[in-house]
Amino acid sequence: LLDYLTTADFMMREELTLKIAILSEKFASSQQWYVDVILSLIDKAGAHVSDEVWYRVVQIVTNNESLQVHAAQNVLRKLKDGSSHETMLKVASYILGEFGHLLQESQMDIFHLLKDHFMSAGSTTKGLVLSAFAKILARSSPGGELAEAINGIFRRYGSIPDAELQQRAVEYAVLAGKKEAPTVLAAMPKFPERESSLVKLVEANNDGTESTLPLQRERRATSDAQPISTVEDLLGGLDEPAQTANGSAQAVSDPLDLLGSAVQAPTSTAVNVNDMLADLSVTNNQPQAPVPQQQQQPAAVQGDIFGGALPDIALDSTASTSLSPQLVGGTLEQWFSKLSVSNRGVLYQDQYLQIGLKAEFRGHQGQMTLFLGNKHMGDLTDCIISIPPTSSYRIQVGGPTPKVIAAQTQAQVLVSVSCVDASAASPPVLQLVYHVNGQRAQATIPLPIIPSKFFTPVTNVDANTFFSQWKSIPGPPTKVQEIRQCAVSIPVERVHTLFQSVGLGVAQGLDPNLHNIVGVAGFTCETSSNTIVMVRLELDPKEGKQFRVTVASNNPALSASTKELLLRHLTA
Repeated sequence: LLDYLTTADFMMREELTLKIAILSEKFASSQQWYVDVILSLIDKAGAHVSDEVWYRVVQIVTNNESLQVHAAQNVLRKLKDGSSHETMLKVASYILGEFGHLLQESQMDIFHLLKDHFMSAGSTTKGLVLSAFAKILARSSPGGELAEAINGIFRRYGSIPDAELQQRAVEYAVLAGKKEAPTVLAAMPKFPERESSLVKLVEANNDGTESTLPLQRERRATSDAQPISTVEDLLGGLDEPAQTANGSAQAVSDPLDLLGSAVQAPTSTAVNVNDMLADLSVTNNQPQAPVPQQQQQPAAVQGDIFGGALPDIALDSTASTSLSPQLVGGTLEQWFSKLSVSNRGVLYQDQYLQIGLKAEFRGHQGQMTLFLGNKHMGDLTDCIISIPPTSSYRIQVGGPTPKVIAAQTQAQVLVSVSCVDASAASPPVLQLVYHVNGQRAQATIPLPIIPSKFFTPVTNVDANTFFSQWKSIPGPPTKVQEIRQCAVSIPVERVHTLFQSVGLGVAQGLDPNLHNIVGVAGFTCETSSNTIVMVRLELDPKEGKQFRVTVASNNPALSASTKELLLRHLTA
């Protein structure tokens, strides 16, 4: 089952993961065997593993001293081997924080191994890693190199916008200097013996419906995907582009203050006392942030692990036997727009082939699964997929594309991506070639890989920290603003939904005006660990048809791309 898991259909992986975990517990030959199997399961299944699975591992390891060294060695080895799934980092942080001192491995090496994965983790996982750092610090020599490195992280995270992480870092930093630290941060006591939550989950799941799976409940609560009604859908429910309210996106020459008073001229220092951010307005006619041009990359060579257009896939528009596939059910622009705020849907569809996409992004990394469905009554042959290299993203296609897709069947292709920076002027493209009855069909498809995919929402925002950072960004090109008019009013709930879809955390209570929405996210890439992106959208309280959006970050390209993304979807 573990071997099959890596090739199983995306939709059944979570259920398969849960059943593997339960079978392992019910029929374990020993507890050590069980721990090894579950850690391998976490390593292979990644995001499909619910929290109940790794909670159970922690409970068993904590309650059995004979397993503690073995489990710590196991998770340490998996991190060294390159396991980057967030669930593995969670369980590794807990076990190494509690029992890492039992290993012969130096605490400095363990610290650096966790730190390497720390920056790309989500907020919840970062909290667990910070706790592991605190445990390591409590066992280290005061004033040493290790203590200084850990305290440096605590100091840095003591001033970030995420209030929960900020509080945790500050408390650990203060506690580290007190004599009670080793006692407070001692190993956790044994858990009370109780029935496995996994078994309870299955007993409550006797109706067999997939909707009761833990991760499915979460996804259904947040997903806006709608099933396709057409019988030709080979992907079983990938969403078509949703119809949105028609609106006219017109630039407004008169910079109307949406808070009830006129925007002051650039030379004025007047401040609206009812608007906490009014003095930081950026006038509509100021120059917009220039987006750095994508640098030309050399042609890919044979063996380039990050893909590229190899000579034998060059798109040929002059071939005498070429087909001209007709798009079905939408346009490339519509599908791209839909997937820019969703991780699940149709990427491409013609009369012969449908490509669906499901994606997951964590930190600066992401993984996409492409589902190639043959709608034709005959085979699709000589299928080739290539993604030319770009300067802003490192992209790797996981294995060769199946050469033949039989009639009415589906093939899967995995694509891994890592964000290098936010400077790309255009998204990467997928070059597709396939043959129908010996005739060549080809397409160039934009991939929904944009900077916002690498956002981590920040919701617990400390007001003082937020306003300090907001005011520290003076104006264009790092703080950009635009006013738009729509034909229909925009509900506040629609803005909340859009912010969450983009990856912005809605910061409640920061703006006293209920018609204004503030969003915050952390952008992570290979060249920058955590760039804060702040957005403020002000709706006209009278009709809600006019709005002003302001985006601030320390990266001009990031500010510009985020503003354009929001405008595109608000005025669609």
